Amino acid sequence: MVKHFGWTWIGTVCSDSDYGNNGMASFLKAAEEEGICVEYSEAYYRTQPRSKLKRVADVIRKSTARVIVAFVAAGDMRFLLEELSQQPPPPMQWLGSEAWVTDPQMLRFSLCIGAVGVAIPRSVIPGFRNFLLDLSSEQAVKFPLLTEFWENSFSCSLKQQTGSSTAMPACNGTEDLRALHNPYTDTSQLRVTNMVYKATYAIAHALQGIVCNEKRDKCDKNIKVEPRQTLWPPMNL
Repeated sequence: MVKHFGWTWIGTVCSDSDYGNNGMASFLKAAEEEGICVEYSEAYYRTQPRSKLKRVADVIRKSTARVIVAFVAAGDMRFLLEELSQQPPPPMQWLGSEAWVTDPQMLRFSLCIGAVGVAIPRSVIPGFRNFLLDLSSEQAVKFPLLTEFWENSFSCSLKQQTGSSTAMPACNGTEDLRALHNPYTDTSQLRVTNMVYKATYAIAHALQGIVCNEKRDKCDKNIKVEPRQTLWPPMNL
């Protein structure tokens, strides 16, 4: 896209993680080959000190490049935009990676108006929404993560804390997930999730083809499977 629009003077920022650093390294290599000049290349991660985030924001504000490529995770991008909003830079053209450019949470930042980027196609997983909504309080209480989700969503406690004046009221079993409107119940933006779904089924079918191939009368669940056997075409190692 940078080459297509003829932008030859840009800035870049990425998440200081495997995702961001590896993605940006590939981009910078391609940019050099295309004769695209990079004024600055910054990296940060949301758990790093705020002073680091402020420094990155200041670099962006003081730069002369008006196009910025952001290979950033959504959580990191939100922190950066919040910091930039404190003292907005001149209008910029953002180019985003798939991790944040389609995130609805970014719509509240006017800094992103006109951003373009790449995205994984949106899809619907049959039956997935009903599966999520079938979660009950009895199931949620068995898993710490689901317990936290349930209590935060309904402002009630699945496990009452005795002796605490700040304890939330006990959940009474009338909580209804279908009445919620949050990222958990929103299955209209399944992008990465759908890729995981397809990858899981691809591996499952590959394993079934190995343990239940046509040469056997029945499936051999005790067979030892080598990772390379699940690839197609098969690897001859």
